[in-house]
Amino acid sequence: MVIMPCSRPGLSSAPGLGIAAAAAAIALWIGGCFSEPRFPAPRLVLLYATCSLNKDFLSPYNPSVSYTPSLDRFKDHARVFTKHHTETGQSGVAFASVFTGTQAMHHGIFYHPRRMADERLLITEAFDAAGYETFGLLAHVMASAKLNYAQGVAEENSRKGRLDAKSEELVRVLRRLREDPEYKALIVTNFAVTHGPYSARWLKRFCAEYPAECEARKDVEDFDKYQLLYRKNHLKLSWDFEKAVEELELSETDIERLTEVTELLYKSSVYGLDMLFGAVVEAIEESGLLEESLIAFTSDHGETHYRENAFFHWTHGRQLSPQDLNVSFMLSGPSSGVRPGVHDAVTRSIDVFPTLAGLSGVAVGEIDGFGEDLTRSVRGQEPPPELLAFSHTDLFTKGHWRRYRNYEQLARLFPEPLPEFMWVAVRKGDLFFKLRRTDGLQWRPSVFDLAVDPGEGRDLYDESNKMHRAMIEELEDYKADLKETGYTTGGAVPKKEALEMLRSLGYIN
Repeated sequence: MVIMPCSRPGLSSAPGLGIAAAAAAIALWIGGCFSEPRFPAPRLVLLYATCSLNKDFLSPYNPSVSYTPSLDRFKDHARVFTKHHTETGQSGVAFASVFTGTQAMHHGIFYHPRRMADERLLITEAFDAAGYETFGLLAHVMASAKLNYAQGVAEENSRKGRLDAKSEELVRVLRRLREDPEYKALIVTNFAVTHGPYSARWLKRFCAEYPAECEARKDVEDFDKYQLLYRKNHLKLSWDFEKAVEELELSETDIERLTEVTELLYKSSVYGLDMLFGAVVEAIEESGLLEESLIAFTSDHGETHYRENAFFHWTHGRQLSPQDLNVSFMLSGPSSGVRPGVHDAVTRSIDVFPTLAGLSGVAVGEIDGFGEDLTRSVRGQEPPPELLAFSHTDLFTKGHWRRYRNYEQLARLFPEPLPEFMWVAVRKGDLFFKLRRTDGLQWRPSVFDLAVDPGEGRDLYDESNKMHRAMIEELEDYKADLKETGYTTGGAVPKKEALEMLRSLGYIN
C-alpha cells in the first residue's frame, strides 16, 4: 500500500488559526499524510540457499516444467526475480556474496575453499545483534561453519547439515514462535543436491510420478550405459570436451544420448529439491506462521548443460554463462509487505542480505560495496532501481590448478590461476556485456541480448556504440578493482584439507 499525499494545510487555510495550532496542523500533515505504512518485523526469517540450480528447470521461471509443484505453489505468494545475477559460478565465492552483501574485493573470497575473515559482517551477525536467535545449518562444504561462514551463530545452533521439515532446529523454533510472541529467529541453510556428477537418488520416484519426463530411460540398459560413461568421465567431459569426444570416440548420436541422460538425472534431482523445500514451507504453514515469515529461496550459482557454443558443459563457472549467473531468487513475506508477482529488473546476490535486513528492520550501517536494499521496490512503494550486475570468473587453489591444467581447453583459456586472467561481465537490463580471452590470447568485448538470445548466439558488440564502449570501460575498472585485492584477504585452507573438500564435491578425482 502506498499512502498518497493529501492537501497541504497552509496558514491561510483556516482563518483565525493561531501560529502554534497551524504549526501543529502542518506537523500532523507531515507525520500522517506522508508517513508510510509500518510493517511488523517478520518473526521467522529463512534464507534457503541451494547449489548449482539452473532456474530454467523450475516452473516459476519456465511454465513448461511440471515437476516442481512446491515452488509453483510458493510463487503464488512470492516475488519472483527474473534477472537476478550471482557474483560468480563457484560456491565459496557466490555464497560469500549472499552472506556478506559484498563482492570479492570486499569479502575476500576469490576461490574455494577459503576461510571467511573474522572482520567481515555476515547476515547472521547483523540479525543476532538485532535480537534474532540465529541458526546456521550449512551443509555446503565450501561455505560452512568450519570456514567461518556461520559468524553470529551460537555453537549449539550451528551444524553441518541442511534444514529439513523435521530438523530439530525448525521444530524447536516453530514451537517457540507459537509460545512466545516476542521471539524472533533467522535460519540460514545451504546445501547441494543438483551438483554434478548428477545423482540418481530420486530417479525411480521421479519417473513413477512423471513418466512423460522419462522417455530417456525407457531402455534402462542403454540409459545405464550412458550414465556410467558420464560418471566415469564427467571432469574430462566438462573441462576438455573436444579431447574427451576424440578419446572416447563419441559420435553425434552418443552426444545426443549423453545429453538426454544427464538432463534426466538433473531433472530428478531438481524434483528432489522441490520436495525438500516444499516440506519446509508446509511445516511453517501448518504451524500458522507463514504470514509472519520472510522466506528467501535462492541459489549460489546455476548450471550449464550441453550447449554447442559453450566452452564447458555439465558444470558451472569459468565461462560467465547466463545459465550459471542468472539464478533463481524468490521472496515471500506477507506481513512484511512483499508484493507477490514478477520483479523484472536486474538484481544481484549482494542485494539479498540488505533486502532481508531492510524488510526485518535490522540496522546494518555503512559497508563498502554493500548491495541494494530493495525493500521499497518489493513493497510497491517505488519502482525497482536500475542496477548493474557485475560478475567474474573465480580463481583456483594451487593444488586444484595443478590437476586442472592438464585439461587443454581450460588451460588455453586460463593459463595461470592469477587475477589478471579473470573474465568479467556485467548485466544492464537485458544486455549482457563480457570481457574475455576466448581465443586464449586477445581480450575481446562482447554483448548479448538475453531477452531474445539466452543461448548467446549473436554477439552485438559495436565499437561505434557509445553505450557499448562505456560498459566495457566499466568492466575494465571492475577488473582493476578485483586484481588490486585478489588473494590479499581471507584465510587459506591447508592443502590436504582443501583437496579433500574439492574431492567431496567431485571437482577432482
